[in-house]
Amino acid sequence: MISRGCGRSRVRVLWRRLRATCASVMVTVVGGAALAQGPSPPPQPRVTIGYVEIAGDPRYEPITSYGRMVLKIEFALERIPVASAAELAGAVTKARDAGVHFFIVDAPAAALELLAGAVRGRDILVFNATASDDTLRRNLCVAEFVHTLPSMAMGMDALMQYLVSRKWTNLLAFEGPLPADATMTKAFENSAKKFGARIVARQQFKPGTDPREREKNDPALLSAINRDYDVVFVADHSFDFARQVPYHTVRARPVVGSIDLEPVAWHWTWEHHGAPQVNSRFQKLPGGRHMEGADWAAWIAVKMMAQATLRTRSVDFDKQRKFMLEEGSFDGDKGLAVSVRPWDHQLRQSVLLAAPYSVVARAPVEGFLHKTNELDTLGDDEPETPCRLNK
Repeated sequence: MISRGCGRSRVRVLWRRLRATCASVMVTVVGGAALAQGPSPPPQPRVTIGYVEIAGDPRYEPITSYGRMVLKIEFALERIPVASAAELAGAVTKARDAGVHFFIVDAPAAALELLAGAVRGRDILVFNATASDDTLRRNLCVAEFVHTLPSMAMGMDALMQYLVSRKWTNLLAFEGPLPADATMTKAFENSAKKFGARIVARQQFKPGTDPREREKNDPALLSAINRDYDVVFVADHSFDFARQVPYHTVRARPVVGSIDLEPVAWHWTWEHHGAPQVNSRFQKLPGGRHMEGADWAAWIAVKMMAQATLRTRSVDFDKQRKFMLEEGSFDGDKGLAVSVRPWDHQLRQSVLLAAPYSVVARAPVEGFLHKTNELDTLGDDEPETPCRLNK
């Protein structure tokens, strides 16, 4: 699920995966750089990418490894750890003063909001690889941010397109007690209105097994409503109640949202458009784990920077920025080419709808059309957002 793209209980070691994504990208681009060289190559310029993390971030276990990548055009990956979200802005500006222009930031939305004021108007690009919050794209609206992880709205639109395509348009929603659960449910409700589905009931649950509160923690009782429904949607950021829902509703219905069928940026079972090679290279790295959504978001950020450097044949920041934000499209191994939306700097991309062991569908789903780019049927199209970075 996108809202928990970096918050599932499994250990996520983003520093190692970011080094992995850098390695994967550079294997791809070095050949191109070599072909462009003459008999006597000039001294190699350098592009440094800062990776910024908050020490003690509860979404991860402690990270202790260090890595650096040096290639034909010398690319370096520098780790920039900070002790708290309050130190994030200072660390980024200090690194910028030392010559770093590009930053892949692994931090929650609240930390990115603190960072925004420090980077506005500076020659910096911050790639948000782990926060799906719509408020970052709509209300914060920072020209120096690029969001490579799909937004919450994109994920819910992708899920809704699939449900509507199956004619599952009557929906029962289970909403948890956390603010993140309410945000996810609201995004799902907005998508239902957008694509013509209907939420027949919105039930709030309370995790736990207290028999005195069974009307709030028992999926069977919560789903025993008078109206029929085609699908059960669950918003459960803590993933406590959600795992009890499948096979425990009064009516036998598919479950989506926080469990069973989830919208994700990437899935290890995706088998099209070069994905098997990407997954295989990633899994062969130390640790041997599957590539996930936040891994892909970091990987595509590095790929965009590398491709901009090679296509412009320059390490000039303004040229690289212009290519990434205005001119370039990039192969994200998900089919349709990805590119940056000019109005909110969200990376437009396909979203995968995945069960635990298979990708069920890819959105945009066939039949959902757009006048210029079908990828803009997912998330905030230009007329739908208050963010106007292109105006």
